Amino acid sequence: MTMSMATFFFIHDLAEQCMFVRMAKIDLKKCLTSDNYGLDRPYYFLQSLVIALGNISKILWPKKRFERRGIELRTFLEVKNDSALRNRDLRNLFEHFDEKADDWFAEEERNRFSDRGVGSIEGMIIPTAKERLRVFNPETWTMTCMGQEYRLGPAIQAAYELYEMIQEKTGQPGKKVQPLPGEFDE
Repeated sequence: MTMSMATFFFIHDLAEQCMFVRMAKIDLKKCLTSDNYGLDRPYYFLQSLVIALGNISKILWPKKRFERRGIELRTFLEVKNDSALRNRDLRNLFEHFDEKADDWFAEEERNRFSDRGVGSIEGMIIPTAKERLRVFNPETWTMTCMGQEYRLGPAIQAAYELYEMIQEKTGQPGKKVQPLPGEFDE
């Protein structure tokens, strides 16, 4: 297939965003297995991961004005319309967190809250579920924000598969991304 420079650019950018997803996931796993990770570093990697997934979604499912580009890329790369990459809910939450937090605090008076937790929600005694802004569970690769749960595993797996399809379609074999042991266990 002969492709335009614009198509070449977007395919290259998609491959790069897929690699950013992988790098963020690997760095997050390393960070969480270290003895002293604090709370800033996991959320730094989580934000990188979520933004890269959002960028993939925006390229493949752009605004109506650029819809043709998205259709052509999805067709060429064999990405289905129901792909886990399409969902931008968590990305939008990260992108517009200030607005969501304003609404969350306005919906009821809160005497305390917890933010940027890491671990199983079931293992958290205080605060209650209604008092948690953001919690990441590294065992299930889920992010719970203001009571809404987001599963990251399916989108991450779809990004790996997209990267492999890009390599196959562009004739650049040998760069297969292999999941790390236990990477997608749920």
